[in-house]
Amino acid sequence: MAFIQRIRSDTILRSDQLPAIAIQIDAEFKYVGSTSFILYDLARVEQHHFVVADAERRVVRRLWFQFEGYLENNNRTYNYSGMDTLTLNGFPFLHNTYPMNVEEVYAARPDSDSAHTVDFLKEKGYRLTGDIMSHRMVWLDADLRNELMIIYSETLDATGYRLADITEDGSAASEWAALSQALQERSLASFKIL
Repeated sequence: MAFIQRIRSDTILRSDQLPAIAIQIDAEFKYVGSTSFILYDLARVEQHHFVVADAERRVVRRLWFQFEGYLENNNRTYNYSGMDTLTLNGFPFLHNTYPMNVEEVYAARPDSDSAHTVDFLKEKGYRLTGDIMSHRMVWLDADLRNELMIIYSETLDATGYRLADITEDGSAASEWAALSQALQERSLASFKIL
């Protein structure tokens, strides 16, 4: 189980196992809280949420940490084929970036971990809505049965684009590579593995 530790002005997310890790969160982010649940009757999930919100409490930046592991009732393993590799302070991660519309994803998969995130933030008085872009990083244990997923997200508003603009057939599809690279840089500046 992970827990939050505050030392002076630093906020650190610590986990004792799977993986044993300490992650310092950028001071701009506010800790909203944690939630635990069973996902699809297959995996146990523990989520920790940090946000930067506007005056109307709309989430403009988000850090979502998810510790997840398959239950003993199955023999599934995690498979993230096609993702690039990234090493953060000795921890190997797979990672990718993607744009999405929060409402469309929620409607398509209302029982997903992503939908749980939207609901949890709403319960805490925050709105995660509209077109966003995300940088997903995944650490896997040796048996591929446990993961730490870190997702950094931002609204697309500041880019001047909408989701339809930057998808494969969009009018600004050629801009996605540059947007993705800048997103990854901001993502990696939002936390630090100690």
